Amino acid sequence: MRRASRLVGALTFPPLLAACAHTLPPAGQHSMPHRHVESKPPKPDDQAYLRLPSDLALLQDRLASRLWDGEKPSGKPSGIASPQRGKGRKGRGLPSLRLVKSSPDRPGRDGLWQHIRQHLVLDDIRHEAVDAEIESIARNPAYLDVLARRGEPFLHYLASEIERKGLPMDVLVVPMVESAFDTQALSSRDAAGLWQIVRSTGEEHGLTVDQSYDGRYDIHASTSAALSYLKHLGTVFKGDWLLALAAYNAGEGAVQRAVAASLKAGRDGDFWALDLPAETRAYVPRILALSSIIANPEGYGVKLRNIQDKPYLARVEVDSKVRVAEVVAGSGLPEQEFFKMNPALRPDVRPPKRSYDVLLPVESAAILASSLDGAKLGPSRKSAGKRGAALSALSRNARHG
Repeated sequence: MRRASRLVGALTFPPLLAACAHTLPPAGQHSMPHRHVESKPPKPDDQAYLRLPSDLALLQDRLASRLWDGEKPSGKPSGIASPQRGKGRKGRGLPSLRLVKSSPDRPGRDGLWQHIRQHLVLDDIRHEAVDAEIESIARNPAYLDVLARRGEPFLHYLASEIERKGLPMDVLVVPMVESAFDTQALSSRDAAGLWQIVRSTGEEHGLTVDQSYDGRYDIHASTSAALSYLKHLGTVFKGDWLLALAAYNAGEGAVQRAVAASLKAGRDGDFWALDLPAETRAYVPRILALSSIIANPEGYGVKLRNIQDKPYLARVEVDSKVRVAEVVAGSGLPEQEFFKMNPALRPDVRPPKRSYDVLLPVESAAILASSLDGAKLGPSRKSAGKRGAALSALSRNARHG
């Protein structure tokens, strides 16, 4: 688990995916240590949006020369205009950061996006590296439209699970950057699925990974594992979510060593002061940029695709004796659509020797549960609801970067 967009200057924007090469089906190679797949050339339809290896090298050189040249970045405004915002939550002033207020709540507008932005905690962190990412994304609005279209079946489910776990909603951006919502993504370094999880980390957090079944492709199971790991990282780094996100990308040990080296050198050990791989230096600002744009799209001249704030997917628990082919037939869905939502399952692959889960559109899930012996709707889960003291504490700690 350790391990997109016209770039500033000469780079061509390839949307998605954390400062590394990606490929959407068919799977390919990637340049990132634990996740992401290589890309195909950009196309106007819903194909992969990609970063070429040369773009990655240029990005790394640019970041290294502009922002991490051995000194802590000054945090000086990069020239990108801050959006005009109304009254809202004030960001706490931090060294080397320029913060901007969140957009005001607008009840009844934007559907699911409105619910998501009410639970963001990293959206007002500003830094020139974040500004550069915002500028790239804002100049390429098709990037966000493709992300929203591809993620639409999963966004409500993911947001509900994140909220239920008590994590900051900014975590929702991780699979946007990791896999661009390609449920079958596979990296050259064996990171797989929506959350691009490596085998060892997946197994540590409860996933079954063997020759007949790979839980990293199971959206329900992999989401549970990814959120468990992120919660662990949030605890390890004492609520500093910039460090936690960096560790998701570079590895827990790598970030801990970088923090220790920073403190030993007399710096303060925050994210911006760390000597980390260029891909990680780009990865965290990209997440912050997407969080900021989701929080206030109009302020950046971006229009997000409207997504209703209601469940699209429901979980069905299936007895281990039920064959996958029976589940597909009982769902009433075309095979291609069924396996897009359940990429860990295949007609010729046996699931684990225990009950297993499938995710289906709500109506299909109800049909399957009522018509197939050995299938029942999974328990509904109430989300965390209002943003309480625990999430407020997360918000306070999240900005330590």
